[in-house]
Parts: sequence; structure tokens; C-alpha cells
Amino acid sequence: MADQTMTVVESTKAGVLDISASAAVLHGNAAGGGFFRFANDGKVLLAMDSVTGDTVTFTAVNCSHGRTEALAPVVASGKMAVFGPFAPAQWNQSDGCVTFKPTAANIGDHYLAVRVGIPT
Repeated sequence: MADQTMTVVESTKAGVLDISASAAVLHGNAAGGGFFRFANDGKVLLAMDSVTGDTVTFTAVNCSHGRTEALAPVVASGKMAVFGPFAPAQWNQSDGCVTFKPTAANIGDHYLAVRVGIPT
């Protein structure tokens, strides 16, 4: 079980037309049952293209008020989902990354972290 750090890609007007073909995409089994993580500045979205369907559990942290939030959405087979943006105080771990873990770790699921920047 080796955690996988994702490369965050910058959004562009042209977009990402095929998530599964992006050089920065990670397949659902890449972490081998471990966690996926991506650097987060509060402007990052996670796109998931699910062939097989899965539950994605995000790891929250206690905010300055001691609250924590649970997020474990179920993405149906054949669907695409977009998560975020993630407030750093609520979701960033001590290394500045958001972490998540798919339940089934399917090779047919694809994850891509995209930073939404200033429109061009």
C-alpha cells in the first residue's frame, strides 16, 4: 500500500477533453489500497471518471473550531463526478494535501486534480 501523490494540472480554456488520457491521471488501483493525495490551495477540484463505480472517502481534519466533516460520496458505474473545491482549513493534511481513498481501487476509475485559476 503506497500512497500516490497526484500532479495538479492547471485549467485552461481548452479544457481536458479526455480525463482517462491525461498524462496526470491516476487509475483507481495506482495506490494499491493506499491513499491518493494532491496539493491544495483551495482552488483544486478532483474529477473522477468511473467505469466500475466506487465510494470515494475524503479525509477531513478538525477546523479551528474543532469541527470535522465527513465526505464519502458514491459514484455510480459509468458516471463522472467532480469534487471540491476544498477549504484548506477543513481538508488539508499537515503537508498541505487533500487525501482520499477509493473503497474498491478499480483500474477502470480515473482521477484528475485540476486547479481552477483565472479565466483566460
